[in-house]
Amino acid sequence: MSTTITVAPREIHDLAYRAGCVAGCDAGTAERIAHNVTFSEIHHGAAVRAFCEALETHALPASSWVAAPDALAAAELAARNDDITSTTFEPGVPLAAIAGTLQQSLERGVAPTRFDADARGDTSVATIELCLVDDEAVSARRALIADAHNEAYRHGLAVERIWFSRLEAAAATYLVAESTLDEIDSRSCVA
Repeated sequence: MSTTITVAPREIHDLAYRAGCVAGCDAGTAERIAHNVTFSEIHHGAAVRAFCEALETHALPASSWVAAPDALAAAELAARNDDITSTTFEPGVPLAAIAGTLQQSLERGVAPTRFDADARGDTSVATIELCLVDDEAVSARRALIADAHNEAYRHGLAVERIWFSRLEAAAATYLVAESTLDEIDSRSCVA
């Protein structure tokens, strides 16, 4: 039996969102976490694993998964005033917790000065230095990201089966509205 399973990025996003809500995060925070996990899984891999490991601590709402993106946003604002700034995470945070947030900063013209594009989503990041970048750098990175997203949405992502199963289990108790369940029941009766 294969150790990986091919999944759609949307599956990762939906399950990460649900698992975040089940773990006690509000909807906005769970959405931001799901975005970071999905983005990181597409571009770095091992994000589902990193997120599941965070879920196993039973302290997601108080974790770096919640605080680190806010720290990056503050550093982005500082970089706009000072041209360059850094933020330190103590302890280090998984790249998966901030990868999508870093991309959003890049879209706004602020990027990491040194960044290992080959780093996995479960790689611990202790410090990020941010600086202003020109439109040409943003456009070049945007094209690479679009290519990777197109490939992932067309062909899916290979995710370690055990970690995807854990993500499914973590999201399993997410409550679905009764009206949604009734709608599904009414469709299945017609078929």
